Amino acid sequence: MAGERRKPWAVLLAVMALLLGLCRGDVVQFIFGDSLSDVGNNNYLTKSLARAALPWYGIDFGRGMPNGRFCNGRTVADIVGDKMGLPRPPAFLDPELDADTIFKNGVNYASGGGGILNETSSLFIQRFSLYKQIELFQGTQAFMREKLGTAAADKFFGEGYYVVAMGANDFINNYLLPVYSDSWTYSGDTFVKYMVNTLEAQLKLLHTLGARRVTFFGLGPMGCIPLQRYLTSSGACQESTNKLARSFNTQAAALMDRLSASLPNATFRFGEAYDYFQDIIDRPYMYGFNNSRAPCCTLGRIRPTLTCTPISTLCKDRSKYVFWDEYHPTDRANELIALETLRKLNITVVNNATSN
Repeated sequence: MAGERRKPWAVLLAVMALLLGLCRGDVVQFIFGDSLSDVGNNNYLTKSLARAALPWYGIDFGRGMPNGRFCNGRTVADIVGDKMGLPRPPAFLDPELDADTIFKNGVNYASGGGGILNETSSLFIQRFSLYKQIELFQGTQAFMREKLGTAAADKFFGEGYYVVAMGANDFINNYLLPVYSDSWTYSGDTFVKYMVNTLEAQLKLLHTLGARRVTFFGLGPMGCIPLQRYLTSSGACQESTNKLARSFNTQAAALMDRLSASLPNATFRFGEAYDYFQDIIDRPYMYGFNNSRAPCCTLGRIRPTLTCTPISTLCKDRSKYVFWDEYHPTDRANELIALETLRKLNITVVNNATSN
């Protein structure tokens, strides 16, 4: 009988312990982005044509198995978070994602092929646009409010870091492809303005949802990715594509300043490493690379292969290549880009350890 009388107390203590554990959630990240930040969401989108589910993706990460990252190792977002001492957020579609994991690690909504514009990358069939990712974030908020109550959940989301890294697909897999109506509806200048205006509405929406510390990552020299170079007769960077990236970066940076000045309790920052990345591409030997033109993962002389496949061959030393496949940098290049981005943001590195 005495043992039975203690059972309700034991249950109450267990519930209290669970709630206390949730309420001690660390400051975490919520990441919105495309394939440069995807950590596995697209692997759960079974109809998507943009998936990093096959070898040799992930060969230098953990056990060397594909994990949804479009890289041989880490993403820039992985490394930036690591250096800031923040936990790595799991993919939103990870079946093991639960309330405790969200409080300890945050969530990554990034999706390969995703764009600022809803129409971007429709040829990939399945992908999450930025608006869709924000919608999924709203679902996360509703879920956590059920677990903790509105006040505690709002405090948690208000203290988080928010990273948005998008825009390249809106050019590469939209404006620059004549199959999309945007390519003949807009000029370069009006398309960039369309993108920035859409981005402004999206970031304001995030602010209304409680995001107070937001960093937007700008674009790199898109015209220098191996695919763009291959499409030129000389193999040089496509300057017209790079000009679009620079124009977008200039306007996106100005947008971050305006939002910080106009929205209450908001800090919007622009993180970029365009010139630095361009220098790596132009002078790879100065940074320890020996190839900044071709992808490490290829099918011999067959170009372009677009993605890395199990029958692809790999370069002898992955740390010597700037690009992993036709689109994405290698782990080593991502590390340099991440460190430069942190430097320009004046963020102190608190974790110098290199992990995967």
